Amino acid sequence: MTLRPWSLRSRFVLFAVASLVPLLVVVVFFLERGIRSNTDQVIANQNTIATLVESSLLSYIDRNVTALENLSQTDPITSLDVTQADRLLGQATTFRPEISSLFLVNADGQLVSPSTSPPLEILGLPVVAAQLTQTMTNRQVRISDGIPVAEETMVIVITVPVVTRSDTTTEVNGEAPPPSNADPTGATSPTNETTSPGQVVGAIGAVYQLERLEQIVVPFAQGRTEIAVVTETDVFLATSGVRRDEGAFLERQRSIIERAIDGDLGEHTADDAEGIERVGVYRPVTFESSMWAILVTTPTSSPFTQNFWTQGLIVLALAALVILTLAVVLGELTARPLRTLARKASALAHGDFSTPIEPVGSSEIRSLSLTLSDMSDQLEAQVLGLERSRAERERQTHEMRDLLRRTLRLQEDERRRIASEIHDAVSPLITGALYQARALQMSNGSTPAEERDLSLNNVNHLLERASEELHGVIFDLRPPDLDDIGVVAAIEAYVQSIQRSGLTYRLDLVDEPPALTPEVRLGVYRIVQEALHNVVRHSGADEAVIRLESTDELLRVTIRDNGSGFDPATAVRPTSLGLLSMRERAAAIGASFTIVS
Repeated sequence: MTLRPWSLRSRFVLFAVASLVPLLVVVVFFLERGIRSNTDQVIANQNTIATLVESSLLSYIDRNVTALENLSQTDPITSLDVTQADRLLGQATTFRPEISSLFLVNADGQLVSPSTSPPLEILGLPVVAAQLTQTMTNRQVRISDGIPVAEETMVIVITVPVVTRSDTTTEVNGEAPPPSNADPTGATSPTNETTSPGQVVGAIGAVYQLERLEQIVVPFAQGRTEIAVVTETDVFLATSGVRRDEGAFLERQRSIIERAIDGDLGEHTADDAEGIERVGVYRPVTFESSMWAILVTTPTSSPFTQNFWTQGLIVLALAALVILTLAVVLGELTARPLRTLARKASALAHGDFSTPIEPVGSSEIRSLSLTLSDMSDQLEAQVLGLERSRAERERQTHEMRDLLRRTLRLQEDERRRIASEIHDAVSPLITGALYQARALQMSNGSTPAEERDLSLNNVNHLLERASEELHGVIFDLRPPDLDDIGVVAAIEAYVQSIQRSGLTYRLDLVDEPPALTPEVRLGVYRIVQEALHNVVRHSGADEAVIRLESTDELLRVTIRDNGSGFDPATAVRPTSLGLLSMRERAAAIGASFTIVS
């Protein structure tokens, strides 16, 4: 099976499709690079958000711890004076609205203040009792995890030990510490406490609602970004997306939470409850006595990424459409003049030169069309020349056949004429001479001398006449003087021999002709002979002139008569054997033959 060759337009389209492959690779590369850059930017933003969350959280806790420590060092608190403690705690609650309630317990964990409306639901919780014990035992600020106190209400409790002022000395690298035990960034400075001979007389605690804390910390979340501050077992602060399924979130992020609480920070990728891949960062909260971690996550298939891919694919599709359209248009513009040239070249191949080849296209195609046009002109000229040559050869072939036919007939006529002349003129003379010679022979010498001499004279006369007749026949066949005395003398002898026809002939010799080859001499003689023969037979002339002019390089022979003439067209398409033989003889010796009438 023979496959049809691809058209030029198809090749352009194939080349365009092949060109789209590297374009696709480049577009995908830059899309991936842009998405990677966007992901890196998202991670950088998440790190910033995590830092801001940690800073806000630590700032909030430090501010409140500092306030509680300052409160714990006042005389009404250290003296455990109920009246003054109620008044002081009431004032603190008024000035700090983020505090839900304040309480003061003694060293035995018994409530001292407030004496009215105490937060018994908080103090009755085992986790808070344990926290107070640790605070007074370790003389350390403690912060609880989230504590549910009512439906959808979570609180945290911050407890600070109450130590008599004269019994406590605290050094920070050998210097007196500031009121708070945390540096401005929220980190706890290493302390060197000397507790002897001080005495812990109780602890002061503050209850805070997580809702208020979330309002301070979580506003950093934007769009689909989720923020969570967690412990190993609980979600401390979080956005609504995490709050919807806290248990599943903790389960999915357990390993990340453990690494963050251990002090690691980094980035990670995980699927959320809906199966959407999210990229995020994690870091610990650097606060003394707390084991918290901050997690910030964002879906990888963000609107920006989807929009980026969509725009990239649209650009790629438009580029492909433009490239394919240009390929089709350029292929058609290139193939159209080539198809025109192909049709005209096919016509040339079949010998059709009627439609000229006009210059088409540009550059190489125009050059090709010009070359084909020149080739067409040359081929047309050659074909016309070949046609003329063929016609001329056919004409010459026809003439040669006619000449051959006429020559054969002429040869037969000449044979009959020679045979007739020999039979009519020579044969009777020889026969008469033979009879007389036989008569003398049969007389056996009895014939008288006079009769014998007369008979012998008659025999001689008959033989002389027969010899003259034979000489005339031989001269017609081949003039003997042509090789001996030259063409001029032979022509002159021929002219004299035909004077009996009644025409006046004159031979004009302007100059002696140059040396001629035997073929040229015979050709000139036969042409003159045939011309004079035609004058006698056809012209009705009574005068003819033969003129010979010669130079070093040229011999011109002119035969002119005063006859009736003939149509010159017969010279172009001769039907006469004489004219045709003269033309052929002239061509044979390299001469030109002209007839003027």
